[in-house]
Amino acid sequence: MSNLRLFVLGGYLSYRALFQWLRPSLFIPTMLIGPTLQILFFALFGRYAGVGGDRFYLVGNAVLACSIPCVFGPMLALSEERASGTLPLVLASPASRIAIFAGRVVPFALNGLLVSCVALVFGGLALGTPIRAGEIPLVLLILVISALSCSGLGLTMGAFGLVSRDVPFLSNLVSIAMLLVSGANVALAVLPAPLRLIGEALPLSRGIEAVRLAVAGAPASRLSSLMLGEVAVGVVYLVLA
Repeated sequence: MSNLRLFVLGGYLSYRALFQWLRPSLFIPTMLIGPTLQILFFALFGRYAGVGGDRFYLVGNAVLACSIPCVFGPMLALSEERASGTLPLVLASPASRIAIFAGRVVPFALNGLLVSCVALVFGGLALGTPIRAGEIPLVLLILVISALSCSGLGLTMGAFGLVSRDVPFLSNLVSIAMLLVSGANVALAVLPAPLRLIGEALPLSRGIEAVRLAVAGAPASRLSSLMLGEVAVGVVYLVLA
């Protein structure tokens, strides 16, 4: 019970403290408006270029939107622990490390799920391609897995922040790489082999493909390998962290 309490309260307080430091007023434009505008930008650009359809860009960028809280959230939470002088207390505590750091991941994964859902709903309404009701349960399951996997990457970035001051730069670099090679806006199949390997080594590439198949009407059994692959990527990053 003490580990469960540590998991819940520790994660909640870490998440709450981060937005006290960053100002809650940043949440709506950064987390909700920005991703929706990104969907509209790439969808309109795709229309102009004659490449891809609206739903291709809607799904890709909506899933990718969870990377904003999931990558930067855990990274900033750990770096602010160090900056505020509380990190030595966390590391010296006899409490379970798994409970402590898993608690840092889950709130940002839930935040990422919210961001992706909002982007998917409002982006779909703006483009006239909303997600159908029958597709929602499977899409939600894939988004949960994708957000948790991406949060594992964020925690790994935060771990690097314990020994480096350049983690925000590295996190921005990873975020841009995910925009380019995750399959959100350019299909993995048309990328050069080295870039495709990078995309497959990062979270979300399998999640994006799985959501696209789900909204195309594919059954859950056909998506199981993609979802298991996304889980495996997240576990690898959590172990690294």
